[in-house]
Amino acid sequence: MDRNCQNCDKPAEAPWTLCKTCRREYARLLHRLRVNLHLLQAVARREYRLSEPGAGGRPQGGDAPAPINLHAQDMLDQTEDGLQDMWNETGVESRPRWQTLLRDAPRRLPDLCRASRSGHWLTWLIHTCERIEPLIDRRPRSRRIIGVCPECGREVLAAKGETLRLCKCGIPINVQQLREQSRDNAEAMHLTKTPAGMSQWLRENYGYEVSRKAITDALRRGKLPSSKPVEGGYWEFSIREIVAFAMSKA
Repeated sequence: MDRNCQNCDKPAEAPWTLCKTCRREYARLLHRLRVNLHLLQAVARREYRLSEPGAGGRPQGGDAPAPINLHAQDMLDQTEDGLQDMWNETGVESRPRWQTLLRDAPRRLPDLCRASRSGHWLTWLIHTCERIEPLIDRRPRSRRIIGVCPECGREVLAAKGETLRLCKCGIPINVQQLREQSRDNAEAMHLTKTPAGMSQWLRENYGYEVSRKAITDALRRGKLPSSKPVEGGYWEFSIREIVAFAMSKA
């Protein structure tokens, strides 16, 4: 008997409680969590430290630092508890350590994706990775607006390579699907700007550096056939066409 996926509500074949796309994402997130937890363990043991600018020097008062990073260790313990509860729903009654659970994840994945609350645990995985990563990785993430949440209407931001984001309202967002929907919506949309204004708009909204001259040359050579001239040096640009052009230049 067919049913709906607990995560995205698309059809899912029995006995699965997640569709094929979400099962693939479940596997990817489990691998991501395993990498994250090994790094978090190193932070907890103070094997390396992500220092903040200006945080050098000795601690005030001469107090020695704690032998472990208590915040990181608490997060490790909380995540381990969550993983054990997740595995319990597949019939595993023991409560192994997180290293054993995640090493065993590929073999257990079919059971996890048939569990009665698989959608809940997929959302938990997204949220857990997002909580851990600021402690283990301070590389700046360039996130840009990819569309609006279908549930609450908030703008959704995502970085290159991300596949799932958790909206502030709590709903998981399929990044690729939302990008495609936004592109389809942009198909019929136009902006009236000068080439210089469009250059600035592309830079501020999409991060593409395309000069005014490059846009003017493309208009003259017919490389933006959907764009129509308006008086006073303005053009009516097809948003999808100009963004595709900017992507090709990048």
